[in-house]
Amino acid sequence: MGDFGNYLSLYAGQRGWERSPQEFSPADDGTHIKDTNNQWEWWYFDFSFDNGYKAVVTFHYHNMFLLPHFPTMQLFIYPPDAPPVVKMWALRPEQKNSAADDHCRVQMGDLVAEDTGDGYRLAMDMGKVGLNITIKNDVPGWKAGSGVLWTDGKNQTGWVVPIPRGHASGTLTVDGISQEVTGMAYHDHNWGDFELEEQFWGWYWGRIFDARYTLIYGWVIPKRKEMPIVSPFLLGKDGKIILGTDQIEVVIEETHKDELFGCDIPKRLRLTCHGDGIHVDGVLTTERVVETLRLPRNSPDSSVGRGENFYHYYRFLATYQASIEIDGCKDEVSGETLHEFMLLE
Repeated sequence: MGDFGNYLSLYAGQRGWERSPQEFSPADDGTHIKDTNNQWEWWYFDFSFDNGYKAVVTFHYHNMFLLPHFPTMQLFIYPPDAPPVVKMWALRPEQKNSAADDHCRVQMGDLVAEDTGDGYRLAMDMGKVGLNITIKNDVPGWKAGSGVLWTDGKNQTGWVVPIPRGHASGTLTVDGISQEVTGMAYHDHNWGDFELEEQFWGWYWGRIFDARYTLIYGWVIPKRKEMPIVSPFLLGKDGKIILGTDQIEVVIEETHKDELFGCDIPKRLRLTCHGDGIHVDGVLTTERVVETLRLPRNSPDSSVGRGENFYHYYRFLATYQASIEIDGCKDEVSGETLHEFMLLE
């Protein structure tokens, strides 16, 4: 495929457009790497509960953001009227760290994420904070084409979405106090066997859960400006996947300066998708930065993206407005959502 095609690996070197894609299987959410320190993999979950709380969970089987890539677990809880509650654990050498390859079954110490066949189970007891949640899919699992975002035939990085949208119920614990919760859930899964900053500048990612519509987008930007942007996108309606494609456009229409680290971060983001029977025009407007992380990249083994360099990660609470037309049926939607920006330089 050549260098250009390396960034079009989702659809075998071409741009793709699939109505009602059905390629996802449980094995896509199994582990994709061997147990080595030069490979990385994570399982990500986020939740918007009916009581106003939001939560984000990551099982870093091997943490891409740390060198070497040792195992960590993260839980971020965002109360509606209080500062975030954050718990991060690194796995000790004697603790169990395992992942099945034929379905999602990740155990890190006593923390577990598992595809039970009829849903997912998430068990995270982290002292005075935790989650014990079951998830049922409202939208089927999805991957854009192959699920491989970039490959040169030897190395690769991939992304799949086993739960584009789900219903969550269970227990949320904050400051030692547990409460029953219900709400919406999302889950995706990333892996790779090279350092992303070698090929990519960064990415924007987000999703919209409207009453009837589900939108998920990625906008993964190569370091080499002449290379194509990797842009997986899902559009769902009433529990069905209508479209999977990489034929979208994301434009950052307005930015502002992060006062802490000096990065330009998105204030207003426009997403458009136009093709056979589908027209989407949506705007996300950042209302609040809910997470700001600076992650050092230090290693004596390479001069690429290391030394004094950092990853910068931002998570935003945003409002959205979108016009969505599917086969002549048009709706206007609006609401609130999370989105993120990762800067690899």
